[in-house]
Amino acid sequence: MKHVWDGFLSVLAALATAVICGIPSWFTYQAVVAGIAPSWANVSVFLLGGMGVILTFAFLRKAKGGISPTRDRKRR
Repeated sequence: MKHVWDGFLSVLAALATAVICGIPSWFTYQAVVAGIAPSWANVSVFLLGGMGVILTFAFLRKAKGGISPTRDRKRR
């Protein structure tokens, strides 16, 4: 049962990471397209979005294995 709970927590961490990194990236991109922000702001979109994708997939991998988001290995 612990592994199911830990997997669920990892899914929640993946969703939180996607939201926390995705929303600012999306609005920064929209600001660049609209001409409000300078074009070099696309660098921040790329970096923040890329980091969000990497972390989201890492948390989903942990969720698949039943590992808590704050641990390296399964609990016994």
